Amino acid sequence: MPRVIQTRGINSAVDAGASAAFIASFRMYEQNDLFAEIGTIERTQKGEARIPFLWYPPRMREWVGERLIGSLDGGMHIIPTRTYEATVAVPRTAVEDDQYGAIERAARGLASEFFRFVHQSYINILQNGGTLNTFDGLPLLSANPNARGANNVNLASQPLSLENLSAGIQAMGLYTEPDGRPLGMRPTHLLVGPANEFKAKNLVQSQQLIRSGSTDSVMGEANPWAGSMTVLVSNYITGNDWYLIAAGANEYRPAIMVERTDVPVEFAAHTSPDHESVFRRDSYEYGTRARVGFGAGAWYAVYASQV
Repeated sequence: MPRVIQTRGINSAVDAGASAAFIASFRMYEQNDLFAEIGTIERTQKGEARIPFLWYPPRMREWVGERLIGSLDGGMHIIPTRTYEATVAVPRTAVEDDQYGAIERAARGLASEFFRFVHQSYINILQNGGTLNTFDGLPLLSANPNARGANNVNLASQPLSLENLSAGIQAMGLYTEPDGRPLGMRPTHLLVGPANEFKAKNLVQSQQLIRSGSTDSVMGEANPWAGSMTVLVSNYITGNDWYLIAAGANEYRPAIMVERTDVPVEFAAHTSPDHESVFRRDSYEYGTRARVGFGAGAWYAVYASQV
């Protein structure tokens, strides 16, 4: 479901052009939104999202006597929404000198900044997953086998390699419910920073593994993970951390973004001659505003190695 955009203060053809540039740029970035691909988006009309979790799916069983009902009372995950803004000032003389391109570039920059903010918020959740609690009251990421059980450790500290990638995939496949039933998780994405981009693509995209050095050479053996998942590269992962993300049929992913359905992302123009910014500073102001929230999601949809 595309995000709704609301415009305010559109008083001239220049403002209309800026608004159109913002909306076009917003729609372009929306197609590659990180949360839409590997996150969960919850929508609410209140100041916080109260998400009832059925922690683990109900089992099929032979119907004997009464139904055995799985309840959404398994937990309540509360994520508040907050207000965010970005504002840019454009000299009034730019319009008088027919520099309309400067205003449209500023508007496009506001749209870009919104999605950069959303992207960075996703990465922040993963990077701080060891201290952010999720729906079961435990941290999103844990290396403690006593927390959720020996099979449910989803935090390591190993560099990206064929052996460590294989260990991570195996670990996700062994995740279980509290009573030991396998959850059946399989990673769909390998998320890395620029430092690991070559290695990640080599490990999951190349048909044969390549040894990187002064002269790259083919190692010879077939790559068992070729085509098994999508590589995503985030510039906000500045080190060697890497994450396996399960974003398949499972409903919840490692990070949650909460949107207000009744409060659209807003683009506003302040260009009236009597507006304070114009009257006092001879400057037009354009801004965007959004009410969103972010929180930790499903621990079982991620395996993290923070090196």
